[in-house]
Amino acid sequence: MSNNTKWLASVQSLEEAQSLNGCLPDILDMKQPAKGALGALPVDIVEDIVKSVSGRCLTSATIGDLPMQFDVIEPAIMNMVGTGVDYVKIGLFGGEEQADCLQALTPVIKQLTTPVIAVIFADRNYETDVIEQVLKAGFSGVMVDTAEKNGRSLLDLWSIDALTAFVNIVKNAESLCGLAGALRIEDIATLRALKPDYLGFRSALCPERRRNASLSATLAQTIASELE
Repeated sequence: MSNNTKWLASVQSLEEAQSLNGCLPDILDMKQPAKGALGALPVDIVEDIVKSVSGRCLTSATIGDLPMQFDVIEPAIMNMVGTGVDYVKIGLFGGEEQADCLQALTPVIKQLTTPVIAVIFADRNYETDVIEQVLKAGFSGVMVDTAEKNGRSLLDLWSIDALTAFVNIVKNAESLCGLAGALRIEDIATLRALKPDYLGFRSALCPERRRNASLSATLAQTIASELE
């Protein structure tokens, strides 16, 4: 794993993706911010964006804010895998069903050629071994994000010590590690020092940090410059 932290930008439309043509992120992530933390875009839009990117950067897409039930999550994964994205992201929202759901998903995830990334949330409660459960289930990486988009950022919710421990656990397992959750451009230097593989952005790409608004190519360029 490289120590050079890369960046992920979440886009909600083909137009937004194309607006970043002059400053593509390392991963172009697709989600629908108006539909929650990891709201899913329709698969046809994801397919259009993947074709538009045409391999110039990596792509990822979320499957939606779904309950931790195998019969809901498995088809959503397969539908998104079919779009040709490089990574599929699944939000783990906690609850009593989660451990059983992860166990049921294990053979599915392990047989896929498309890597699957688990997203846990700094503002949710989990079993203490949730990261171990995720890695055992065959996920290729773990991101931490915020579930409630209320202005509180990852750094408001987790201490630097907690973030350092998270990064170390995931990277020691030779898995991808990402940090996201209302990150600000001013947070980049602090978080980059922890050496995650990726920092993820949405609100920082939007004027006045309104995550449902259209993103700004100028702000994307600023983030890219900070991570050079």
